Amino acid sequence: MRAGTRFERTAVTRRILRSLAVTAAATAALALGLAGCAAQPADSDGEAAASGEAIRMGTQPWLGYGQWYVAEDQGFFTDRGVDVALSSFNADADVNAALAANRLDMANVGAQAALQFIEQGLDVSIVLMLDSATEADAILSGPGVSEVTDLAGKKVAFERGATSEILLAEALDAAGMSFDDVEVVEASADKVAPMLLAGRVDAGVTYEPYVSEALGADAGVSALVTAGEFPGLITDVLVVRNEVLDERPDEVREVLGAWDDAVTFTADHTAEAREIIATGVGSDVADLETAFDGVHYYSLAENRELLTGTYLTETLPALITVSERIGLLEAPVDAKTAVRAEFLGE
Repeated sequence: MRAGTRFERTAVTRRILRSLAVTAAATAALALGLAGCAAQPADSDGEAAASGEAIRMGTQPWLGYGQWYVAEDQGFFTDRGVDVALSSFNADADVNAALAANRLDMANVGAQAALQFIEQGLDVSIVLMLDSATEADAILSGPGVSEVTDLAGKKVAFERGATSEILLAEALDAAGMSFDDVEVVEASADKVAPMLLAGRVDAGVTYEPYVSEALGADAGVSALVTAGEFPGLITDVLVVRNEVLDERPDEVREVLGAWDDAVTFTADHTAEAREIIATGVGSDVADLETAFDGVHYYSLAENRELLTGTYLTETLPALITVSERIGLLEAPVDAKTAVRAEFLGE
């Protein structure tokens, strides 16, 4: 999907993004103090993060967030005089819980997760559109499952409350089926491929780099459905605590500038950037070639056009409406209050 695409209702439904388990994650964080959820920083900046000197950013091993690895590797944060401590989480619920428990200043999440944060009173704003994807999320199937209708009565693994659940719901609905027709096996995205390869489930929903790892295992696994069959499915955003936006605005601008530097670097030095990103997500770049081709990274120029344009006036309101209809949002959220675009520059 390219910038400026107008989404139909079904496409907007599919834009329910990678992190929908916000309520459960926030509850767990508050109840457990994030016990067991804390991730290790990507480098030795953990002490700085703890002291508040660094901007604490939560991410996941997902290609769409890969420009942060490029920015770190190429010294773009340092060049811009901003200290960023990257912390990587394997499960959606964990990064959501870390933000809810004030262990992060900003996080890479799905738009629906951001809206749920706001609905539940977490004082954050969307400041940047990061990426959209088509081929990097997929329903994988083992032998004997060649069509979605073959999933009837079969064990299907996926992460509840995440985009994986939405992709599966959309695929089942298109086939005239529902979750009642399959045996649900709850598993985080990083656990799905091993379960499928071990024969513990018949199908599973995950994203890159796990998709490529499963397809490359020569174990009869195939991609039953990809996000490319549902245009507009994956779009991720950066959310930042409003207190950070108010107290450290210049640093936030430089963080976004470093993202833009990385996007430009990737366009000019694609092979090198992909190597960096592949290393960041823990995979082999050769295994991710197709996946990279299915990810679009948004520049600041595109953000300046969209984040205060059609994304704000059409996409987010439509997403809010759909989310209310299917019960993901219990109360209305004003799209105009969810976005702060003053950090994008001119």
